[in-house]
Amino acid sequence: MSDEAETTRQKPGEGSVPPEVPVYAFIKRELKNQIENGELTEGDRIPSEAELARQYGVSRNPTRQALRDLEFEGYIVRTPGRGSFVAPMAERQRLFRVGEWRTLAIACPEMECRYSRAVISGFIRSAAEKGFHTMVYFARLSNDAEFEFLADMRNSGIEGVAFWLQHASQRTLDLLNKFHRVGFPFVLIDRYVRGLDADFVVTDNVDAAYQLTNRLIARGHREIGFVTGEMDNTSNADRLKGYRRAIEEAGLGFHERSLGIFDGEGESTHAAVARIMAQRRRPTAFFSVNDGAAAKLVDSLGALGYAIPGEVELALIDDNAFAEAAGIPMIKASQAGYEMGRESAEILMARATGQAIPLQQRFLKAKIEDECLESASAQDRMDDVRVGNS
Repeated sequence: MSDEAETTRQKPGEGSVPPEVPVYAFIKRELKNQIENGELTEGDRIPSEAELARQYGVSRNPTRQALRDLEFEGYIVRTPGRGSFVAPMAERQRLFRVGEWRTLAIACPEMECRYSRAVISGFIRSAAEKGFHTMVYFARLSNDAEFEFLADMRNSGIEGVAFWLQHASQRTLDLLNKFHRVGFPFVLIDRYVRGLDADFVVTDNVDAAYQLTNRLIARGHREIGFVTGEMDNTSNADRLKGYRRAIEEAGLGFHERSLGIFDGEGESTHAAVARIMAQRRRPTAFFSVNDGAAAKLVDSLGALGYAIPGEVELALIDDNAFAEAAGIPMIKASQAGYEMGRESAEILMARATGQAIPLQQRFLKAKIEDECLESASAQDRMDDVRVGNS
């Protein structure tokens, strides 16, 4: 059987080996994880080439290569006639050690966003001040690829990692729970997972959305729409929660018909905005969870013939200076990206140096700025719209 064919063989109860991962690499990583997570401890016997071949349903070629690599990297000791055993931790390679610098990693899904660049800048600066080197990764990852990436981080010699969790799959959450049990430092940034005992540093998104929506209410709006991308993370979910709280506290009533979710699977952006604006009591303002959704909203409102801010005012979480680039006065909130980066690095370094600190779950306040037009003519146009909707 060829190695290529063996990349799709199955391990009993585990499903398919990812097609992009050679079988030997998959077996090697699984054994590494068991050693790193304490399932196999110093001196424990490792299954033989033949035993691993039977377990994974493959020939001995990939299992032999996996054990050779683990021996080369100092994870196991192989003794002729006796077998393979877990080596002392001190013998393992530290692949990302640079001179006397210790190494942390930070990973985010994109580098184009001004907010994510601010997070990374704060992280690097804080780490460097304490003598830590930083590895930076930019990658949008599938469910499987995210698991593979985090498993590789654990085995690489990195002393801790901060990252945007892109997919909260059960497999990845199980891995993070293992990290937590064995003391491998990690910090979630930008978003967290409810019920997961993990350090995180995120924006107080409930408060940011609450403050922005209240600004719109204070300006006289009684019908306020809400637009978002996929509701697959706590950032967007918490922003909806803050919007809804402000609406209900003002006695305006929360209506799902005023929600537009641009998830690419249901109605199109334009169809969602057209549906919302076709209501008898149509919105005179919108809250947008981010500037990406706001850009789509502005395009759709323009295509429908609505003037901004003359007929519709906007409030948004603005991470890329969209309001400034669009030349449209808006009420906006900017996230504290630099502080988020610094604080996540500080937590990682405290964990990596063995400091006994409690679980760190930090919510940072966003900065609210109101750029809406205050001219009498603009206010008169808004008053006319509100009268027409009453």
